Amino acid sequence: MDMQQLVSEFLSSEHGAQATQALTDQGFSPEDSQQMLGTAAETAHAHAEEQSQGLLGDHPGKSFFAAFAAGLVRGDGFLKSMEEGGEGVLTGRIAESIAARMGIDPGTAATVAAAATPYVVSFLREKLA
Repeated sequence: MDMQQLVSEFLSSEHGAQATQALTDQGFSPEDSQQMLGTAAETAHAHAEEQSQGLLGDHPGKSFFAAFAAGLVRGDGFLKSMEEGGEGVLTGRIAESIAARMGIDPGTAATVAAAATPYVVSFLREKLA
């Protein structure tokens, strides 16, 4: 699927609407929310298509193991924690992209990515199923 088509479909989907609402609830304007979510969807698309260098971003181990450990501590079990670890990697990549493209601080970008990634992943799961 074309990246722009995926971004458009995500932003106009129920997942995109919920993600936009989550970001506007955090105080971002609807326009900024849409821009950040577009970046998140583009990053997820690129992440899914990459085959080589940079596949996991600048801090893959840190992102994976933080999410993996959090899942284990919550009692989610090994397999669910592995899935959450993978989402942690994608969250890290989305945070890096948002910070770089929008010029916002990494902490804010990480907060945005943490809020947006579950919606992007849910949308992609439905799309690819």
